[in-house]
Amino acid sequence: MFSTICLLFLLGFMFWMNTSTRIAWPDKNRVMAYLASNPLYSRYAAGALFLLATGLCVALLGVGSGLFAAVVALMLAGSLSVLFFPFRYFGSAGVTILYLCAVTLELVIN
Repeated sequence: MFSTICLLFLLGFMFWMNTSTRIAWPDKNRVMAYLASNPLYSRYAAGALFLLATGLCVALLGVGSGLFAAVVALMLAGSLSVLFFPFRYFGSAGVTILYLCAVTLELVIN
């Protein structure tokens, strides 16, 4: 569940960064290009993903620790996206593989 929450925050940041005019992103897929032409839709999608991930944190951990964990995960996703995105270290395939490994580890440990 925690890997899904982190993935939702990371996708939310990618949608939010999609609205920026200062970031050059030449190889956008069709959905991101459409959302870049309508920045309000991209911000709504990012807000919905942030709210969904925060709601999952609160449902999983309770109100106090869930909100704190959501803030920590939000800062984590923001830092990772700002740090790794300009260098193109992780593409969609890399994030998908990392997510599947994290989900597998979560299921094996629990």
